[in-house]
Amino acid sequence: MISIKKIGLFLEKTSKYLGFIRRFTEALDTAIDAVWLIRSLVDDRASDTLHLADQLGNLGAALRNLNRWTESLSVDQESIGLYRSLVAENPTSYTPNLARQLGYLGADLSELNRHTESLKVCQESVGLYRSLVVENPGPYTPGLAHGLSMLGIVLLRMDRHVESLKVCQESVDLYRSLVTENPGPYTPDLTRQLGNLGVILSNLNRHTESLSVDQESVGLYRSLVAENPASYTPNLALGLSNLGIGLSKLNRHTESLKAYQESIGLYRSLVAENPALYTPNLALQLSNLSVNLLKLNRRTESLKVRQEFIELYRSLVVENPHHILPIWLNSFMT
Repeated sequence: MISIKKIGLFLEKTSKYLGFIRRFTEALDTAIDAVWLIRSLVDDRASDTLHLADQLGNLGAALRNLNRWTESLSVDQESIGLYRSLVAENPTSYTPNLARQLGYLGADLSELNRHTESLKVCQESVGLYRSLVVENPGPYTPGLAHGLSMLGIVLLRMDRHVESLKVCQESVDLYRSLVTENPGPYTPDLTRQLGNLGVILSNLNRHTESLSVDQESVGLYRSLVAENPASYTPNLALGLSNLGIGLSKLNRHTESLKAYQESIGLYRSLVAENPALYTPNLALQLSNLSVNLLKLNRRTESLKVRQEFIELYRSLVVENPHHILPIWLNSFMT
């Protein structure tokens, strides 16, 4: 007879797979079921505590995929509390789990604009990973690269661009070495981190370098989309947006137009599948396209695109005014 614990582990794997293919609502429902089952089994044994902490971590990931940051914060805090209790008893076995989950907690806090707290958490995560890499680089270098990626994003959001660049570059270098050894699992991570690096370089007015990085990122995403469009089309759409911004800053507006148009085409297809998740992205790209057309003196087309943008954002403001309204107002300053 199959045990409840095995059913819980099966649900966890199912949730992760559903998340990978971007069926986020189903992934969340499955993760909730898994946590409920594991909670019913937990006693004082370390193995049961570990199972619950892991399931909570998976639930936090499912919530983050749906941008439900306040809920994911609560779940990740509970998970970390459990991992800390395990580390107190056996640091060798459980420090990697704590280091990983601290990175996710940092993401929650950063998305909730609690950047100072996020920075402290991310620094703790990176510090733990550095000590693990010293002892055994093979299994823990990917974790360090990911932790540095999150730390770089937090520093970027705090306008500490020079520090962010240093951290992000270290992460990119680590991912390049991992891709050299094993491209399959690490190429997506490298590609995402190149996108972050491009943004940081642009904020430091190093636009030529930023453009080169964005072009590499988009090229890698095209290859990933060719293999798995469901998983990587959103990333390609965002990468094309960054590329369009980079080209525009170098006054290459005709090329920028092409990048924006392709990005918008991809976002339209994504909105058709999941409007709640992707309509804000589509609206922002329409704003970028409107500005780009204006720079090309194509005023009538620019006005038409701007009107579509305004209609979309009005509907979004009604649904979520505190988050959307500042972005909507800022768009009129571009």
